[in-house]
Amino acid sequence: MSITTSHFIRILSTTILFSLVVISISLAKENLPALSGPSDSLVQTQTLKGKHQLSYLLMNNSLNSIAPTGYFNKQTSYLLEDGTIWRNESEINTLRLAGMSGVVLMGDVYGYSRLKDLWYNWPTTKFHSIDFSEDFQKYKWMDKYGHFLHAYFAAGLFSRGYRWAGFSGENSVWYGSLTSWLWMFQIEIADAFFEKWGFSWGDLLANTLGAGFSALQQFYPEVLGGIQPKISYHVSDALKEKSYRNGAKSIIDDYEGMTFWLAVNAYHYMPSNIQNNYPDWLKPFGLALGHSAKGIAKYPQLGEREIFIGLDYDLRQLSLGDDSSFLRFLKSELNIIRLPLPAVKITPAGVWYGLYF
Repeated sequence: MSITTSHFIRILSTTILFSLVVISISLAKENLPALSGPSDSLVQTQTLKGKHQLSYLLMNNSLNSIAPTGYFNKQTSYLLEDGTIWRNESEINTLRLAGMSGVVLMGDVYGYSRLKDLWYNWPTTKFHSIDFSEDFQKYKWMDKYGHFLHAYFAAGLFSRGYRWAGFSGENSVWYGSLTSWLWMFQIEIADAFFEKWGFSWGDLLANTLGAGFSALQQFYPEVLGGIQPKISYHVSDALKEKSYRNGAKSIIDDYEGMTFWLAVNAYHYMPSNIQNNYPDWLKPFGLALGHSAKGIAKYPQLGEREIFIGLDYDLRQLSLGDDSSFLRFLKSELNIIRLPLPAVKITPAGVWYGLYF
């Protein structure tokens, strides 16, 4: 019986995952720390780790918030607004790390299998790259915005995963950004062996900027924490009519249906004397600048840009669920979606306004 590539990948991933679990269990039996993990309560932490003072200090996402890099010489642990704990020193929970590694590995294998169905069904060739200037003339940069946002989101998610597994705050940011960059880099390598695609230096640049911005944002939340890259999406007519020149089959590359946003939360940057008197219901509201494109499905080098200016709603500023680390985490992850809110659209054909998603 012959073994196909997909079968080999499944066998390899299962073997690696099983090995990780076995190794983790054996290590856990010998070196399981007294502190069971980042989710321990303040009382448990103080009881089990005498001098380990865990302060549930809630960040206000403001210029007056304490930045991790400037405060942790006084305090060993710090609860972030995303529900994870920033530590000065790593206290790795091997079972959690094994679980996270297994999820990442399975997600990677599943993602590749999906890409194989959607993208990698073209003839293969030797390693080649796309001309840099030609690459940036396609899709009005919509694909580059997508790479930036994907790398940014993945870096933040991986960083939170590493903190959940007990890594120190600084290491979690570096490892999270590196994992995201490698996650995206493997796609570029695979693209390089297909005639239809090719290695894209532009995509690599966007990936690097996305992962890098996530790292800077986590190291300097008082300066960058109020800025949030976002996306909104509706199924485009081009996808419904199957008119994409590259044969797009799913929302992954339905660029005409995507709108990328850069949102700013006003409350984050207000002086403390104004914040103290600011109504709670207004705190989540801010402004967002959006970018979309139409007419790029059939003719990627042509089409026209659409610029949006609209309201934004920052889910992190909702007080609902602040007592739950999981709900804090969920709000941080979902905040990448720009909710349907009033917006003004500016195009060469004119100006439009209304609710937009």
